[in-house]
Amino acid sequence: PRTRPREAMTTFRDNGARPAADAADTHRPAVIVITDLVVVAKHLRLLEAAGRRGVTPLFVFGPETPGDELARHRRDPRHPLSRPADEDLRHVADTSLDTLLRAVAPWLRDRPVRAVLNVGEVFVEAAGALAQSLGLPGPGAHAARVCRNKLLQRLAAPALAPRWTLLDPARTPAADGWETYPAVLKPASRMSSSGVRAVAGPDAVPPLLPDYGPDELLLLEERITGREFSVETLVRDGAVLWAGITAKDTNESATSFFTETGHTSPAPHLTPAQEKLLLDANAEFLRAVRFGTGMSHAEFRLTAEDRVVLMEAAARPPGDAITRLWRLATGMDLDAALLDLALGTEPSTAPPRRRARQVYLDHPRGLLADVTAEDVPVHWVGEQGRWPDLPPLVQDAPARAHAVLVSRSRGDLLGDLSDSQGRSVSVVLDGPLDSDLGTTTRDATARVTIHAAQPSPAETPEEALR
Repeated sequence: PRTRPREAMTTFRDNGARPAADAADTHRPAVIVITDLVVVAKHLRLLEAAGRRGVTPLFVFGPETPGDELARHRRDPRHPLSRPADEDLRHVADTSLDTLLRAVAPWLRDRPVRAVLNVGEVFVEAAGALAQSLGLPGPGAHAARVCRNKLLQRLAAPALAPRWTLLDPARTPAADGWETYPAVLKPASRMSSSGVRAVAGPDAVPPLLPDYGPDELLLLEERITGREFSVETLVRDGAVLWAGITAKDTNESATSFFTETGHTSPAPHLTPAQEKLLLDANAEFLRAVRFGTGMSHAEFRLTAEDRVVLMEAAARPPGDAITRLWRLATGMDLDAALLDLALGTEPSTAPPRRRARQVYLDHPRGLLADVTAEDVPVHWVGEQGRWPDLPPLVQDAPARAHAVLVSRSRGDLLGDLSDSQGRSVSVVLDGPLDSDLGTTTRDATARVTIHAAQPSPAETPEEALR
C-alpha cells in the first residue's frame, strides 16, 4: 500500500544527519523539480546536470511517492536523493494547483527560482500553470491542460483524431447512430493504458462500465489498425529542436487490452515518406495546442493507407525506458536537455547512430520472488529507487543486452497485463543502426527467468515467500 504524507504539504524530515542548506545554497539559482519517486528514479542525472549549471534542485514529490520509501533512499548515502537538504524537499498529498502553490510559496519568496521542471504525468497541469504564471519556460497552461485530456486533444486537432463519440451520463453514446465497430473504450484522463479496452460491438460496452468511476469522461472511438509509434520532441518557444520516432509493441493482438510491451528507438522499417508523415502530424498537433517549451510525447497509429491518427499526447518526458533508449541511440543526455529547456537555453541534440530496444517479458502468475539472468545485470529499479545509468556505446559496437529492469517489488502479485502498472520485467538492449535486433532480443529474453511463488489461500504474501 502507498504511504501518503500526513499533511497536504510537508517539508521533508527523516531525522537523519543531513546538514541544513547553508546560506550560499539559498542564494544560488534554483529549479523546482515536480515529480514522484517512481518517475524521478530514472531522471537522477538531473542532479548532476543541475550541479554543472550552478542551480539547486528543489523537489516536490506527489502522492504516488510512499513516504517510507523516500525516507529510506534519503538515509542511503549512496543514493542521489540523499544529497538535497531537508528544506529542499516537499511531499504533498495531492496534485492540485492549490497544494502545489502552498508547497512552493516559501521557495518563491526566499529563493531565486529560475526554472520549473515537471517530470511525470500527474502534475502536468499544475506545473504548466505555475511556470506560465512565473513567466518561466514551460509547455504553457493551455497545452498542459489539453495534454491531460484525450477529449480536448480530439477537439484541438480534429484532422488527426479518430472518429469518436462521448458516452453521456447514462453511459450511452451521445452521438446518434454510433455504429463504428470494432471500437475502443477509453477514459479521457487516465494514463498508462489504464481502462483502455477493445470492444467488438455494442453489447460489449455495458459489462465494462462498472470498471469506471461515475464521473469519468468515457470516449468510444473507432479502432484504428496499423503500427503504433510515439514521437518524442524537444521544443523551445514553439520551435521543434529535435524529434525522434519510437516504434511500439502492444499485447492487443492476444487480449482486449492495449498495454505497451516494447519500444524501439529509432523506429525501424519506416520509409522516409512515412517518417515525414509522422513528424508532420506531430508538429501539427504541437501547433494546435500552442506548445511552448519542454519535451512532448505523442502517440500515433499509421494505417496501411498511411493515414496518421493521434492516439494521445503528453506534455512531459516519455515513460518506461524511452529516454534511456534515446540516450543509447544518440548519445544525448536528455536529462540535461530537459533542464536546459526549463532554464531557457538551447540543449545539445544529436541524430541516432544506434538502435535501442526495451522489451517487456510475460510473467508467471503468482507472487514475485526473484528475477535471475545469465550474463545480464538485474536491477530492481522499484526497490532501489534508481535506474542504472546505461552509458552509450561507440557507433559500431556489437549488439548487446545492457540490463534487466524489474519495476515491481518482491512479494507483488503478478497478474494480467491489463495496463502498464501490471508489467514487471523488461530487457534493454541496443546495436548498430543496420543490425537485426531480433536475434539479440530473443537471446537476451531467453536468459531471463522470473520466479513466482504460489500462495495457498490462507497464506499472506510474506508467508508465501519464506
